[in-house]
Amino acid sequence: MKKYGDKITVIAIDANGDSVDGVRNFVANLRTSFPLGLEDPGTRTYAALNERFRGANPFPVDVVVNQEGKITYIAREYDPDGITAAIDDLLEQ
Repeated sequence: MKKYGDKITVIAIDANGDSVDGVRNFVANLRTSFPLGLEDPGTRTYAALNERFRGANPFPVDVVVNQEGKITYIAREYDPDGITAAIDDLLEQ
């Protein structure tokens, strides 16, 4: 998402219960330029996602949130064209 420069903020969340060292290695291999947080699999949010998507892996989930904190796009599978269009739409407003 480098094409957007400082117009957007990208944050990734690892929700697989991976260790901090495992995530650091993953980030180092990908050479990401955005922060990556860890989701605790013991949280209510994690449990709710797993309940909602029982029998299916609910991750990855791509979410676009506008400046007011409203979710404007969500996709359960990686869709680069969809997320790019959603970001472009927000930036045009």
